[in-house]
Amino acid sequence: MSDEIQLHNPAGLQLPGSLSFQQTGNDNTQIGYIEQQINNITMGGMPQVIRPANPNYEYYNLFVVDQEQMDSVMAIPRKCSLNGYTMEDVRKIYALPGLAAAEEIKRLPSLFVLRNQFGNHTTPGQYAGYGYVVDIRQKSDTIIVVASIFQVIQQEKLNLLEKELHLLSAPENNELDCVHWAIKRVNLPLLIKEKKLIDFMQVL
Repeated sequence: MSDEIQLHNPAGLQLPGSLSFQQTGNDNTQIGYIEQQINNITMGGMPQVIRPANPNYEYYNLFVVDQEQMDSVMAIPRKCSLNGYTMEDVRKIYALPGLAAAEEIKRLPSLFVLRNQFGNHTTPGQYAGYGYVVDIRQKSDTIIVVASIFQVIQQEKLNLLEKELHLLSAPENNELDCVHWAIKRVNLPLLIKEKKLIDFMQVL
C-alpha cells in the first residue's frame, strides 16, 4: 500500500453509554435485541441481531465505507471488493463470480468501518461496528451489503492493531482509510477477546 491514499473526514460513530442486550433462541438460531440506540448507527428497520448458526471464525470480513454515518445497508464499488487487500488464496475461496460464495461470506464475523479521518488514525469518538452480513448481492458495479451490527469498537483501537488484523499500511495510512471490502484470515472474535475490545462476548 502506498502513501497515495486520499484523506477524508467523515463523521465518526458516537458511543452514548452502555448497551442492554437480550438474547434468545436455540442451538441453531441466536437472536438478540439491542434496547439502547447507538448514535450514528441506523439499524435500517432491522432491530434484531442475527448471528449465523455455524459461524466461521477462521476469517473475517472488513468493510470500509465513505459515508456520514454507519447504516445497516452499505455499498462498496465492485472494483474495490476482494481486491489487493485480500490475499490471493483467500480470493480463490470467496471471490467467486456472481457472489457464489455469499452463504459462506455470511458465516464470517465482520467489521463495518467508516473511513479514518486522518490516514492511519482517527478521533477517539469514532466507532466501528461488529456483527455479521445478513445479505450481500451485486447490483451492476456495486456490492450491496445488509449488516446486523450489534456491538461497537473504538476505531482507534483497531488502528493500533494493524499487524494483528492483517491491515496493509504505509507510514501515514492504512486500510481503514480506503473504501473497500476485504476478507482476512484472522480469528476476529478471539482477537477481540484477547485485546478486550468488547466487554460483552457472549454474542460474538
